[in-house]
Amino acid sequence: MPRLHKSTRSTGQILKGSNHILQSLLAQSQELISIQKIVDHYVSDDCAVASFKNNDLTLVTPTGAKATRIRYRQRNIIAALRRSGLEVRNLKIKVQPLEFREPTPEVERHLTRQSARQLEQLADSIDDDSLKEALNRLTRHADRPD
Repeated sequence: MPRLHKSTRSTGQILKGSNHILQSLLAQSQELISIQKIVDHYVSDDCAVASFKNNDLTLVTPTGAKATRIRYRQRNIIAALRRSGLEVRNLKIKVQPLEFREPTPEVERHLTRQSARQLEQLADSIDDDSLKEALNRLTRHADRPD
């Protein structure tokens, strides 16, 4: 095993050292992790803690519907955070759609001859001429026998 240089320090030594910036980042990340755990207890949807500055907590979620669900639980979340010792004045919820979603695979759909016959029968029983014509147009897209 190679010998370490005597000036090499462990991660723990670096974080506990005199570098106040690293200590501040570590404390901030631990605080955000504890906030995330509390929020996760009340919100089962995709939701992430974005920031906690000046007693304002910002959460990010991918859809407006999920943001609305979080808003309904807003009072409970703030109360739980206050019980844990954090003074939260405002809870902001931002919608940030996922940019790199996997596209849903396109499924080729075919209208079978049997389904087309059923649509023709349905069209014959309908009095509305425009609906009858729309159903008849659909039947023309049926798979042709080979």
